[in-house]
Amino acid sequence: MTQSLTNESNEIHEQIIDEVAALEDRDPLELPPLYDAVEPDALESIFSTTVGGTTRVGRVEFPYADHTIIVEFEEEPVVRIE
Repeated sequence: MTQSLTNESNEIHEQIIDEVAALEDRDPLELPPLYDAVEPDALESIFSTTVGGTTRVGRVEFPYADHTIIVEFEEEPVVRIE
């Protein structure tokens, strides 16, 4: 099953936790800490605008709570949960 995020939060790590919790019908606090899978601050900064003002493009994939989390970034982050 694949789920795309529709959460209103601007923080990628919050979106991931909220959507995995919704997908599993669990309270977000019942999930394992995201930092066991990925450093949340690094996840946020890896796609931040460069000092020169250009937008970074890329993809990060990692396992979390028995799911594969895929974050792709071009103009806006797109997060998929598989």
